[in-house]
Amino acid sequence: MKFNDLARKAAKGPAPLSYGGSVNPEDMIRFSLAYGAEGADEIERLCKQHGWHEDGLLENGKRVAPLARWAAACIAYGRGGISSLQRLLTDRTLATFAIAVLTEVRTEPCVAVLLDYCLSTTPLSDEPGDPFWQALSALNSLTSFDDGLVLTHEQREKLRDLVIETFAGANTPFQQTLCLCALRGAPIEGSLEWAQAQTVADAGVVRAKAAAIKSLQRRLSGSFKSPSAEQKRQIRRQRALDV
Repeated sequence: MKFNDLARKAAKGPAPLSYGGSVNPEDMIRFSLAYGAEGADEIERLCKQHGWHEDGLLENGKRVAPLARWAAACIAYGRGGISSLQRLLTDRTLATFAIAVLTEVRTEPCVAVLLDYCLSTTPLSDEPGDPFWQALSALNSLTSFDDGLVLTHEQREKLRDLVIETFAGANTPFQQTLCLCALRGAPIEGSLEWAQAQTVADAGVVRAKAAAIKSLQRRLSGSFKSPSAEQKRQIRRQRALDV
C-alpha cells in the first residue's frame, strides 16, 4: 500500500465517512507495519478528520467497525512497537484490538507478550470475543501450524501448563477445542500424554483432540521439518482459503 492510498480509501465509499469509507482494519494494520510512526500520525489524522466511530454502535442500534479503536491499536504499534501494544492489553476496551495487531506483527516477542498476558489474566466471559480467549486463539494461530513461530523450551512449558489449567475450567466445546488446538504449539514432555488422557464427547472436540495428538506425535518424533519459504507461502495461502 502506498502512503496516500489510506487517505484515498478513507475519503470514498457509499456510507458516511465516519464509518471509515473503504478502509478496513486490515488496511490500517498493514499501514502501521509499513510506515511506523509516520503511518501512526496519518492514521490519527484520518481518524480525527472523519470522526471514525469509537465503539461502532450507531444511534439506530446497528453496528459498524469501531475504527477509532482499531486506529488506537495501530497508532500504538506505529509509535511504540510491541511494548505499546502490551500496555494496551490492560485496557479491556482496547485489548482485543491490540491482540489482533500482535497476531499480524507475527514475531517471537509477540508470542512472549501474549503468553504472559494469558498467564496473568482470566476470562471474564465464555464468549469467544473475550480478550483471554482471543489471546489464546492468537497463540494458536502463531505457533500451532507448520509455518508458525517456534517457542523456547520455557515458553513451551508455560503454554502446556496454561492449556492444561484452562481446559480444566473450560465450559464450552469452543474452549475445549481451542485448548487442544493451542497445545500443538507445545511439543514437550507431558503434552502428548495429557492430550491422550482427556475424555471428550463433542464431535468437534474429538476432532481437535485427534489433530492435536497427531501433530504432537509428529513433532516429538523429530519427523517434523521446518518448511521452506515457498512451502510457508503455500501453507498461508491454503489457510486463507480455509477461513
